[in-house]
Amino acid sequence: MNYIKLTRPVNLFIIAATMYLFRICLVAASPYKLFYFSHVLNNLEFLLLVLATLFIAAGGYVVNDIFDVDIDMVNRPHKVIIGKTVDETAAYNYYKILCVLGVVCTLALAFLTKNFRLSTLPIIVMVILNFYAHTFKKQLIVGNFMIALCTSFTILLIALFESSETGEITANESYIRSGIAIAAIVYGLFAFFTTFLREIIKDIEDMEGDRQFGGRTIPIVFGIRGAKITACVLCFLLLLLLVSFMWFFPTVKLKIVSIFIGIGLVLPLLLIIFFIIRAESSANFHFVSNLIKVFMCLGIATMLYFRSGIGPYLFVQFVNFINKLF
Repeated sequence: MNYIKLTRPVNLFIIAATMYLFRICLVAASPYKLFYFSHVLNNLEFLLLVLATLFIAAGGYVVNDIFDVDIDMVNRPHKVIIGKTVDETAAYNYYKILCVLGVVCTLALAFLTKNFRLSTLPIIVMVILNFYAHTFKKQLIVGNFMIALCTSFTILLIALFESSETGEITANESYIRSGIAIAAIVYGLFAFFTTFLREIIKDIEDMEGDRQFGGRTIPIVFGIRGAKITACVLCFLLLLLLVSFMWFFPTVKLKIVSIFIGIGLVLPLLLIIFFIIRAESSANFHFVSNLIKVFMCLGIATMLYFRSGIGPYLFVQFVNFINKLF
């Protein structure tokens, strides 16, 4: 049970749900068959991609805990597993097993797809997560940026595979693939900003332990006020993204969708900004961190709206809408 806890099963579930929702709702929606469109990765290949991502992410969580034992003993001693119920050597061996499983899945994917460049990208993410655990995490902004980038990559990688089709394609296929790519960029940006935001809030929550062990996180370097300002800037960027869609949907006769975005995403984000500004204690920031995770899940759930196959059309039209504005 303690080994499972080390891998953050809830976070892994969110990653898997995100990848499968993107595939089901935006990459392989049933109506695409009317246009003779087929996705690049078959079910087995996509499963290997998901498993590789999950094993590598799980390994990243474990190695992060190994390097953070001293810090966690200060910040959250009641949650420390390594050194208490799981010794460090066993944890490191567990990390190696997860990495090997991730590499095996990656190599199997490369063998099946013959796309060695894209298939080996998860291994690069594994290396980045290792460097993050013992180097990047303590550096100003770099650690936050790398984790946010790796999170967004879980969606972008799917679109990269779908864009790797060679040979002649029809106009309809090109249109759908363009829509999928744009959707991946939009959801990738959402994942990047929300993850970056949550990482800053977690840094404020863990400030005491990070300071004792030489961390140079945003709240340590710029103070809590500076970290709050940075967090609010990220919230503003997220608001811009959401408001642009609220503005767009009425132009395609979908005003009701705009209202749902306002109630389901913009309002919760405004609440997050309010709680960030008002937060004072570590418990307050922990609450905000959990609130951001719920907000992320709400954003991911919006993919369900595109299950009807309308996604590529709407995302291409969204880009056209933005181009007309500028």
